[in-house]
Amino acid sequence: MTREKHSIDPSEKALVLSSLEQDQLAGLKQHIPRRQLKGPEVVVLWSLRIYLLFMMAVVIYQVLSTSR
Repeated sequence: MTREKHSIDPSEKALVLSSLEQDQLAGLKQHIPRRQLKGPEVVVLWSLRIYLLFMMAVVIYQVLSTSR
């Protein structure tokens, strides 16, 4: 079983796109690969992750200490 590519006229493509619902259009979008991050960008993202974990611990501590 081989798939053959068929060319679609612009008028047919417009008709198909106009008949699809909004969530069905997401499948037609082209995939964009992830961007490769450089050293400083990775450091910033990891520092933000560590800061987020630290602040979550602070909030949990504050909630537990005030509930006593």
